[in-house]
Amino acid sequence: MTLDPRAVAHALAGEVTGCNILAPGPGHSRADRSLSVKMDSAAYQGFIVHSFAGDDPIVCRDHVRHAIRLSKHAHARERSTSRRPRRGPAKFDGIALALRIWNEARDPRGTVVEAYLGSRELRLSDDLCGEVLRFHPELKFDGARVLGMVALFRDVATNQPCGLHRTFLESDGRKLGRRMLGRAKGAAIKLDADEDATLGLVIGEGLETSLAARLAGFRPVWTLGSAGAIAAFPVLPGIEAITVLGEIDDGGANRRAAQACAARWMAAGQEAFVIAPLTGGDLAEIWRELA
Repeated sequence: MTLDPRAVAHALAGEVTGCNILAPGPGHSRADRSLSVKMDSAAYQGFIVHSFAGDDPIVCRDHVRHAIRLSKHAHARERSTSRRPRRGPAKFDGIALALRIWNEARDPRGTVVEAYLGSRELRLSDDLCGEVLRFHPELKFDGARVLGMVALFRDVATNQPCGLHRTFLESDGRKLGRRMLGRAKGAAIKLDADEDATLGLVIGEGLETSLAARLAGFRPVWTLGSAGAIAAFPVLPGIEAITVLGEIDDGGANRRAAQACAARWMAAGQEAFVIAPLTGGDLAEIWRELA
């Protein structure tokens, strides 16, 4: 397969430099030039990628492939001769799609996102807008195009973007549903940055629960998205204590997950705490009732 370097550079918002193309890496700004792409007709899909920022090479490859819109059929034919695990490409296709949707989204201030959060007595803080939470005007949901709030998942260890939490909304802010895209395993919606998580860390299952905790004064806070993610949350270097935001309205799944997480951290010699509400399903419900 032979690709035109100038056309690829244009599709990636990059530039041809010598034998390579330098372009923004997946999830990076347009001014970024951390992604190198070399055209090679003998290579898989006709190109070789390298990230100077340390981005996952498969994510980078899918980022390029989506940008230049290689046909799915051609991809399937070439994939059949690859030694890559059969389910791997689909997984990373999801990550690339999640990052594309994230890059399409914009600042949530002044949008239906504020109405949705306001209905739950939650508010947007400036440090979250654009960096963690965004508004998307046209998400696919059950065969329709709807408004939505999107939140970025980052790898808990490398901080690389890897997935998306989507909340589908009516025009008046009512929630239609929520779904995740890309990879949420080993990842978190980091409401507070890595550099803020130096001693202790608060983790929650739901985004609204974590936002409520942050407004109540808990910092730093990360959202994991599921009870299973809490149960598997690893002990991270440099963090001496973990606090898990418990929920009591899910048949016990969150409680068991919180206990498993706390036990792992204590076995590693770190402190662990579980905060569970006495009434209401979670901290988000309590916050709404008290606000």
